[in-house]
Amino acid sequence: MKRRILGTAVVLLSSLALFACGGKNEEAKPAETTKAEGTEAQKADAEKTEASSDGLVYWSMWEATEPQGQVLKEAAEAFTAETGIPVDVQFKGRTGIREGLQPALDAGTNIDLFDEDIDRVNKTWGDYLLDLEELAKANDYEKTANAGLINACREVGGGTLKSIPYQPNVFAMFYNQEIFDKAGVTEVPKTWEELDAACAKIKEAGFTPITSDDAYILSNFGYHLSRINGYEKASEIVKEGKWDDPSVLEVAKAYEDFAKKGYFSEQIASNVWPAGQNQELALGTAAIYLNGSWLPNEVKDITGEDFNWGCFSYPAVKDGKDGVE
Repeated sequence: MKRRILGTAVVLLSSLALFACGGKNEEAKPAETTKAEGTEAQKADAEKTEASSDGLVYWSMWEATEPQGQVLKEAAEAFTAETGIPVDVQFKGRTGIREGLQPALDAGTNIDLFDEDIDRVNKTWGDYLLDLEELAKANDYEKTANAGLINACREVGGGTLKSIPYQPNVFAMFYNQEIFDKAGVTEVPKTWEELDAACAKIKEAGFTPITSDDAYILSNFGYHLSRINGYEKASEIVKEGKWDDPSVLEVAKAYEDFAKKGYFSEQIASNVWPAGQNQELALGTAAIYLNGSWLPNEVKDITGEDFNWGCFSYPAVKDGKDGVE
């Protein structure tokens, strides 16, 4: 799998939200949408929401205290100042969205917009979304939008623009450049063999090569599986439970080898997020952590401004279908 560029996306759920966002070319108002069609119950909910709401209700995956939350709050205030339309931004956090959004949508709760990872937005909650193609066209949105991100939204939306990305990010191997320097690792690993050699140097220098947390540890397995098979087959193995595929054992053996060589943190199996990222990576005892580009921001109060971050794609594997190009 290439280093995937992901985007958080906002979702438009009702004609009220669509109408409110459709008056001008509003670059600061990300939005997402799926079927204008749907079940009769969904149509009734949308009509009920439009009739009962004096403004917009926005459920966000961010916390109000996070930089992303602060930016959204300012954007909502600016929107209200310009249009007179109030926006009730409810900061639910990641857990609140992933555990609370589905029941709320099923119950017909008044939610006009919400944001989350574009894969979950389109695939998990796709039946609640509106088609944004006409809105984007009417406002000439794609003239200034990032074409790659818009294409990514259409791809996960089944060929239709149902979401507007507003925060691109990457998921990759983040590392402490200072540890690499002390260990004599002069180039980022591009292959599994090169990562093996780098980890050996890092361990020899007295540092833990790799750590993780319960929230992200399976990502390591998934990326390796994708490197061997390509994204589509790896997804098929996971979704259809084809755990007897030979590539699954190949992944296990690769990680068994690294474990035997002592490349993983002694706490990696028991770390509960954010223990690994905060107590090991941020404090400078572990070198590498597979995570998203939000990671530096999450640990900035621990690392300080002088932490020298590095990032590289999950390494390619021998005879694999996906590389790091």
